[in-house]
Amino acid sequence: MIFVGNVLISLDDEDEALLRRLARERRQGKKGALSGVVSEAVRGLAERDRRVKSARRLVEKMRCGFDLGLGGKRVYKSRSEIYD
Repeated sequence: MIFVGNVLISLDDEDEALLRRLARERRQGKKGALSGVVSEAVRGLAERDRRVKSARRLVEKMRCGFDLGLGGKRVYKSRSEIYD
C-alpha cells in the first residue's frame, strides 16, 4: 500500500500559472499532473544538492592534497626523467 502525504502551499499568481502550464505541457493535463511536476522538481533539487555537496567535498580533498605514499619525496627531479 502506498501512503500519500498532503502539503498545502501558497504561490503567487505568476508562479501558479507557471506550475499549471508546466503540468499541462509535461503531463498533458492528466490526473495528478500538478503533483507530478512538483515531485519532479523536488527530486531535481535533491539531485542538484547532492551533486553540489559532492563537488564541494572533492574540491576540499583537492585543496588538502592526496597522499600517494611517497612521504613527500619526489621520485623524479624533472618530467623528462619519466620518459626514456
